Amino acid sequence: MNIPSLAGVCSYDQAAQIGIDVDETVQRLVRYAWINKRLMDYGLYWINPTPEWEVKEALSLHTYLATEHAAPMRKRVSEMRNPPPRMDVPPDDRLERFLNEILAAETTLEKLVAVYGVLRPALLAEYQKHYDAANPLVDYPTRRLLRSMIVEEDETVAWGAAAIDALGGMSQVEAWRSHLQAYLDAAGGISGLVAVSDDVPPSRHVQPFTPDFYPRRDARFVQQGNFVFPPHAVARMEGVSDEEKTLALMCKRTLEMDVPEVMARMIAESEKQPWEYYVDMTRQLWDEARHAMMGSVYLQHRGIDWKREIPLHPGFSLRLNQHMSALEAHAVLYTIEQSLMPADTGKKYEWVTAGAAGDPLAKLFQDYDWADEVLHVHIGREWGLALSGMSRAEFVDMGQRKASESEGVLEAYADPAKQFNWWPGFVQHVLGKATTAQDREFDTSDPVYRKAGS
Repeated sequence: MNIPSLAGVCSYDQAAQIGIDVDETVQRLVRYAWINKRLMDYGLYWINPTPEWEVKEALSLHTYLATEHAAPMRKRVSEMRNPPPRMDVPPDDRLERFLNEILAAETTLEKLVAVYGVLRPALLAEYQKHYDAANPLVDYPTRRLLRSMIVEEDETVAWGAAAIDALGGMSQVEAWRSHLQAYLDAAGGISGLVAVSDDVPPSRHVQPFTPDFYPRRDARFVQQGNFVFPPHAVARMEGVSDEEKTLALMCKRTLEMDVPEVMARMIAESEKQPWEYYVDMTRQLWDEARHAMMGSVYLQHRGIDWKREIPLHPGFSLRLNQHMSALEAHAVLYTIEQSLMPADTGKKYEWVTAGAAGDPLAKLFQDYDWADEVLHVHIGREWGLALSGMSRAEFVDMGQRKASESEGVLEAYADPAKQFNWWPGFVQHVLGKATTAQDREFDTSDPVYRKAGS
């Protein structure tokens, strides 16, 4: 019979090849997992201080993918050796020296070259080499997880190459690239199995690394210093048309880049959490970035120069990153999530509003925004509320209190001359008619979270 043998995985000849044994497979996976842990770190450290919006978008996705890629590697190692080797410590001092050197990157271009011009291309090449060398039958589980990672890593490296070119190209920082390559070579490459030369230039990582969680925007965001944001109130204001409310909702979505900035600091300052914590929390971080991207897509689709016309300020991330502990910030985020559940004011209300406006694109975006929020409430309960040791009422009370108290701190960052109600002019320009929220007073607050405990 000509029925394919061996479940179609490979031929008998291919299955008879020796490939890579268990010990080497475990060694490689431990290194891959640790590298992905450090890739997560870079994303968490760099989302705030990196001003380019597009880089924030990509770091949000790639930080989540790094945690997702590490998870099955950690599981696979535990399947192959008992007790499994430790996965919470560097597997090799030489490798860690290289990974620490990346933290000395100073500019956005240096950061991108370090991760997307040196580390990730080498990691992708090693994944492919490992996949090709592994026995396709006996180590099918490892090849299966590598196959999916190769696809996603290839996309990530391609984004990085394009971003590097957009910022001036690799040649602008060739000395930095060569510097890092020397450290990677001295670590034995990604696998640790290549010939080692310890001939490296003097380290740039001479001081202990201190993360910078001050959120920044680049110069294209000309109104980033205006903390007045009427869409917070307009989206739920009586007497306002559904069309105007929907426009306000899409502005609110775009502003949500401040949530990944907040979550990056929260996650980075957490210590010794189960790996599931990092997977869930970086998934939410990426979701929040996607929400900002949904808003920008909507505005771009309507021909709106959203970087110039909307004050996409970092006020929320300033308040939470600079004036709260990580636990207090998580309580604020949890409180906001709780406030978005009631059908008459929360995510269902936003979806219904977009539908009533006859706006299919906004309705689609609000539909998936609502779906994501269901998951985020679970994540908040699992990793915020549960780890706080507080009751729900206590946690929400702290979130409401800290959110209210922190609204006033923006005065320290605000230029009074730049604080103005931009909404009437924006509505006139976009909708071709006057706002129905004319003569209303607006400030820096978002009233939604105040209802979370009611």
